[in-house]
Amino acid sequence: MKRALSVYLDLARFAAALLVFVVHLNYDRFSNGLPFLWRVADMGNDAVMVFFVLSGYVIAYIAEQREHRLSDYCASRMARLWSVAVPALLVTMLLDAIGSRLAPPLYDGWWYQADMPWLRFIANACFVNELWFMSVRPFSNGPFWSLGYEFWYYVLFAALHFLRGRSRVVAITLVAAIVGPKVLLLLPVWLLGVWAYRSGTQRRWSVRAGGLLWLGSIALYVAIRLFELPALLHAATIGLLGEEFVKNDLAWSQHFIVSYAIGLAVALNFLGATALAAHLDDMTTLPGERVIRACANYTFALYLLHYPLLQFFAALSVRYSLVQWQRPIVVLGTTLGVWAIGGWAEAQKHPLKRGLLHLAAHLGILRRQR
Repeated sequence: MKRALSVYLDLARFAAALLVFVVHLNYDRFSNGLPFLWRVADMGNDAVMVFFVLSGYVIAYIAEQREHRLSDYCASRMARLWSVAVPALLVTMLLDAIGSRLAPPLYDGWWYQADMPWLRFIANACFVNELWFMSVRPFSNGPFWSLGYEFWYYVLFAALHFLRGRSRVVAITLVAAIVGPKVLLLLPVWLLGVWAYRSGTQRRWSVRAGGLLWLGSIALYVAIRLFELPALLHAATIGLLGEEFVKNDLAWSQHFIVSYAIGLAVALNFLGATALAAHLDDMTTLPGERVIRACANYTFALYLLHYPLLQFFAALSVRYSLVQWQRPIVVLGTTLGVWAIGGWAEAQKHPLKRGLLHLAAHLGILRRQR
């Protein structure tokens, strides 16, 4: 991948994670609202769509350029997910257990669900938390929902990319039957990322075409927001399918129509960036590259850890009557928590991948022996 494009994608994913963090930080129980940031209050879904498109883009690149065997692909995906997801779940359980005792009213709401704790842990660790019309929230950690989508997109892509003939059809049909319509509703957004990668590499785009795509994608997103399409399309969806079904059964997929539009804007942006990067020398010094790379390394940890950390440090502030210092406490505490836990968790990715490949090889030997 071109160096400039790699840095740009790192910047995009960190910006998306930071936007999710800011959206949640703006909640009254965490900060009593933040000046000027109310404008991004409803943009959390937009950020997740950036993640979905980016995920599809990167997975298409990896499968074509690096991971040519199904075993490598599966081990890499599971190591990528589990290295941060499992520690995030354990940290969430610990922080919520302490925080709910420090300030019980702060956990008294739909955002904290703690019955059957180990069932919640297992469902989310195995990424079956969002199958069909089920939604198993892992305690206070709301952002975890997207992993229950993305994991199955990895599986569907593996079936599509690595299998052939009848095996491919059977595998895709089986996975679709397992996950249900809610997860499949947002699959087109993820596949837009695959399309953006393949469209960007299968032909050489001119600088002018790349620039038009990049600027046009920004104009499209501005138009979506300027004309308040999210609210209009959500109202139309409720009118067509019914409020109870949309809000309760579709849950995180309830904004699926506008998500397609946002996903298209993101995909066109990445396609434009791909076209522009192809004309840049890889030796070109990129402003802020080192900082962007360093921040991007904590993207996954920031996304999965920030919510329970915000909840905990807000509870700490309330319990010890530090409400006047609550904003700096929750921001600094969450930042340091992500840095400390995320740095360790990210380092487990490669050892975990080696362990999974070793286990797969061992099980393969056992099968041959039988």
